[in-house]
Amino acid sequence: MKFLNFKKLVFIVVVLVLITNCKDKDKTGVSEFAGNYAIINAELTEALTVLTNENGNVPIPVGTDITELIKEALLSAVSCSDPDTSWVELREDYSLYLSCEGSNLLYAGTWEEVSSTSLKLNLNSSAIPPLGFTLTVTDIVKDADGITGVTGVLIPKSMVAEMVSPLTISASASDYFSVQFSIEFIEIQ
Repeated sequence: MKFLNFKKLVFIVVVLVLITNCKDKDKTGVSEFAGNYAIINAELTEALTVLTNENGNVPIPVGTDITELIKEALLSAVSCSDPDTSWVELREDYSLYLSCEGSNLLYAGTWEEVSSTSLKLNLNSSAIPPLGFTLTVTDIVKDADGITGVTGVLIPKSMVAEMVSPLTISASASDYFSVQFSIEFIEIQ
């Protein structure tokens, strides 16, 4: 009789181990980066020099806050009454959406986890007209609040003009500026 009870106990333990392993495998198939994020901070990590009509070369120093500029550049395709309600949604199926707090969804492309410290956001032409582009965020640190990392983009002259206003950018300046910056996303629960 004791032998029969022991067999039942072994059977129960084996079933529990299998169930636990199946649950663990389901969790490991999803990236830790999947979630909804809002951009809360962006700052230059490399100084930028802009040729102006009034003062010649004007330096824009490291640490300059460019949060609103980056929100405009990356999230303008989704129409939110308040830019602070714009979300970047990294879904478990590796699709990427932009939304206004989960509403007014715009399919914006795909994303991939290159490594534990690097993400690639493949933004399509609906998100970034006319051609879309790939934004690679590196040196990522993920914590309970969100994600921080560094990246770089080409910003049109018209957007850089906002950074030096009331000065005006020289007509001979490049049409695009390479901007390197840190970016911080807060995870929305």
